[in-house]
Amino acid sequence: MAIMQTVWRSSHFQVISQECKYPRGDCGYVQGGEPARFIFTRRGSFAMHAGGKTCFARPGQAVLLQKNVEYRVSHPEAEGCDCCTDVWFDDAVLDMLGLANTKAQPCQAFAHDLHFQKTHVQMLLSLRHGGADPQEADEVLLDTLEHLLPEHASIRPHPRGASIARQVARVEEAIIGHTGENLSIHELAKLAGCSSFHLCRIFRNSTGQSLRQFRLQQRLGTALGRLGEGEEDLAALACDVGFSSHSHMTDAFRQALGMSPREMREHFRRSDLHHLRARLATLSPRRHPLQ
Repeated sequence: MAIMQTVWRSSHFQVISQECKYPRGDCGYVQGGEPARFIFTRRGSFAMHAGGKTCFARPGQAVLLQKNVEYRVSHPEAEGCDCCTDVWFDDAVLDMLGLANTKAQPCQAFAHDLHFQKTHVQMLLSLRHGGADPQEADEVLLDTLEHLLPEHASIRPHPRGASIARQVARVEEAIIGHTGENLSIHELAKLAGCSSFHLCRIFRNSTGQSLRQFRLQQRLGTALGRLGEGEEDLAALACDVGFSSHSHMTDAFRQALGMSPREMREHFRRSDLHHLRARLATLSPRRHPLQ
């Protein structure tokens, strides 16, 4: 079942919140004709297949689809629930971001950290709260996208061959499709068809993260998305995303983000565009004003 809600619309942007849960519906093949968009995942994960390439939309990785691209969606966790934010934008924004390249890949993944995960959840909540000045809302959206691009450049992983790419992709899919489980390194190495030692080495070289860091990012990223939705039962949340206890999740939140899950939930409830824009201004410089 798919639920779509348009949160913001202007001459430059359209922001759509999407939820897709079992039984799946209204997802699959799209014939194109849509504008360019970034997809930010708040919980769960899914795969975008376009132009012979597969990109995973998951916490910690945004996906860019170029305009008029034909694509197909699949779900590593068939009975799970995926929530994402689609930020559609016009050619003017595409050009401002330096992405208006006719030879660009139809589908491209952009890695990001947990602080950016928090930022894009906060962006959605600020728009949902309403009362935004149209110009300020568009500026915050552009600031958010601009912040993603230099961050990605600073953590871009090393190039990898086709064989290694397939091994790493199988392991990534296993982890993001079973966020709440503790698949052992031996199980993951078996999926990759290599030794545990070799898997650790190629995974870090390919993604810039250890297996533990990658798994933790998926858990915390999904938890951030659910806290943004107002999750009340923090003990159940900890269990759902794979932490051994509520205190284990709290320690992980404090170490990674400087707040407990309860504090983060309250922080999200106070989200507004004015304060988010001020924070983004300290992180990434403006390129061009929106007209």
